[in-house]
Amino acid sequence: MWMPNIEERRGPRYLAISDALADNIREEKIKAGERLPTHRDLAFHLGVTVGTVSRAYAEAERRGLTYGEVGRGTYVQGGQGTNAEATSFFRKEATESNKIDFGLNMPAAGNRAAALSETLQDIARSPHLDDFLAYQTDGGMLPHRQAISNWLTKYGLTNDPEQIVISAGAQHALTVVLMAMTDPGDLVATESHTYPAIKGLTQQLGLKITGLKMDEFGIVPDAFERLCHSRPPKILYCLPTLQNPTTAIMPEDRRQEIAAIALHYNVLIMDDDVYGYLVENAPPPISVYAPKISFFISGASKFLAPGLRVGFIHSPAPFADKIRSTLQLTTWMAAPLMAEIERRWLEDGTADEFILWHRTEAQFRQQVAMRELSGCDFSSHPSSYHFWLKMPEHWRAESFVDRVAEKGVTILPSTTFAVGTSNDMEAVRICLGSPDTREKVEAGLKIIANTLSESQRPAQNVI
Repeated sequence: MWMPNIEERRGPRYLAISDALADNIREEKIKAGERLPTHRDLAFHLGVTVGTVSRAYAEAERRGLTYGEVGRGTYVQGGQGTNAEATSFFRKEATESNKIDFGLNMPAAGNRAAALSETLQDIARSPHLDDFLAYQTDGGMLPHRQAISNWLTKYGLTNDPEQIVISAGAQHALTVVLMAMTDPGDLVATESHTYPAIKGLTQQLGLKITGLKMDEFGIVPDAFERLCHSRPPKILYCLPTLQNPTTAIMPEDRRQEIAAIALHYNVLIMDDDVYGYLVENAPPPISVYAPKISFFISGASKFLAPGLRVGFIHSPAPFADKIRSTLQLTTWMAAPLMAEIERRWLEDGTADEFILWHRTEAQFRQQVAMRELSGCDFSSHPSSYHFWLKMPEHWRAESFVDRVAEKGVTILPSTTFAVGTSNDMEAVRICLGSPDTREKVEAGLKIIANTLSESQRPAQNVI
């Protein structure tokens, strides 16, 4: 187990310990996922107080070097104080060495550019054009909030524009809710494998995070109740429909059960539905069964266009003012011009047309995956843009990711999505929407299928 040498380091002992950890990570003397000594053991070894070690570990976590897992200890996060593990899923534009990107969960483009051109021409002729260039103080212009509120009635949510807060994308919405509703040190519960950004957000806000056991339908209710009984989290974050990365769809009775547990223990819910549009006749959101404690979150990025950067929060009425004021602290407002585009598309049927197109396109790409990966073990849904491929016994996920990257294909390993050390499976997430053509999808899947049949290279010994 890691033990630092701080004898020749100057300054406060707690900084010497955290500096030594940073240096050892950079020098690869300690690796991501390794457990650090307990506060008491390290204090005894170094001849310092337990309080000094506590301050050192807190400083290391602040820098992004470590994370704490409830009941298990402190672990190395990786990187050099930059949330490397939590943000490694972000990638740059495809290059010659990365020609087919299955890494980012993006929707296919479709004809959104043509629709935008026509809409912008209409907006340019609007007598209210200057209104879209002014500051907004109410979480969005009322017509924009009303359009979203009307849209959400199809999900069974209350039609009240005062409960709608417009954000700069769904990820911004997550940030705002966490900032508004938690305090440093609070516990956030998620699925055992989840959207990676939530790990980075909780770390930046000084929150603890723990993963809940999952099965093929998402969070196991008994696991959630056991956690609530032993240490109730402040908030539960989950993706009940087309869960990221596993594509699990939580059935209605389980959603009701999760909602009942949260209500009993007074646990807030962040109900992320960014992929729900792809599933026809999906079960109602968890928020429907616990409206007083649930924040329903979605946005235009997936079913309209990522560049619009328009998300929204359907907040419980008592918390709406707090959500609005917190949003103003982060970016003051979402761009009204972008929200106006969304409003028009929600109201004139363009959004419905896009959703039908996306379902059809995703179904086609999934059929290609079924054909090219026939016989492989993966979880998916006929109209999902991503799927969860389990590795055969002779492959480790991270080694497989490295191998296909050498061939110009980007995918992400299960460790990217695992919360804490809860990665109990060897799997990769493959996103079918990002490649700009169906031909690239097929070519990339052929490379993945061929690589699965190869043997994993043995690890090289270092002398």
